Amino acid sequence: MGALLTLGRSDLLNFRRDSMLQFLLVYPFILGGLLRWLLPWLQSGLMQNIGFDLGEYYLLIVSFFGLLIIPQLVGLLVGTLLLDEKDQDTLTALMVTPMPIRTYAFYRALTPALITVLGILVAVPFINILVLPVEKLLPLAISAAPLGPMMALLLAALAKNKVEGLAVMKGLGIFLLVPVAAWFVPEPWQWLLGIFPTYWATKGYWLASAGEPYLWVAAAGFLYTCAIAAFLLRRFQTSLYM
Repeated sequence: MGALLTLGRSDLLNFRRDSMLQFLLVYPFILGGLLRWLLPWLQSGLMQNIGFDLGEYYLLIVSFFGLLIIPQLVGLLVGTLLLDEKDQDTLTALMVTPMPIRTYAFYRALTPALITVLGILVAVPFINILVLPVEKLLPLAISAAPLGPMMALLLAALAKNKVEGLAVMKGLGIFLLVPVAAWFVPEPWQWLLGIFPTYWATKGYWLASAGEPYLWVAAAGFLYTCAIAAFLLRRFQTSLYM
């Protein structure tokens, strides 16, 4: 616990110096407020000008921005931090301290997960469109929580430094496109896209909004993404000794 508090204090100092991390604090409010205003405005304009009903896609838009953008952003920020610490040999120095490397790795995985849950619980109600009650939204936020550490660890695993990390970030965008594609794929074929972990939380949101059973989808997504994150975490720990 003392080690975790030490890391927390260090991150707090970094937070006070880093404008990007400070932006992350207000991002859920900005995202929610923007969609809250923008979607009805677009719906009205598109309907009047070309007869396109954007309301049919509200559920897709809300689930996409509410459940996926936050863990993606958090994960990439933490992943960049990991690459920074690699470049500066901070992790090498850490290995000769009394703090076990697994404690550090656990902290770096836990932090984006917690931020993801809090961000989703703020952003989705703030959008104020097709919002689920808290008792339904919370399990879905928890289901999406491992996406943050998974993205961070995936970036750290695939990139050797920040320069490579920028290229990897672009490639990781495919994880965001999968739920959009799934929206247009009929069942049961749609479930094949479940191989991508970003599918499960959004699918759970769709089912919950329709009043269908969704908890098993949220649980399956949580366990599946946790398994991927755990594998990446072990790989990350191993790479520090190479």
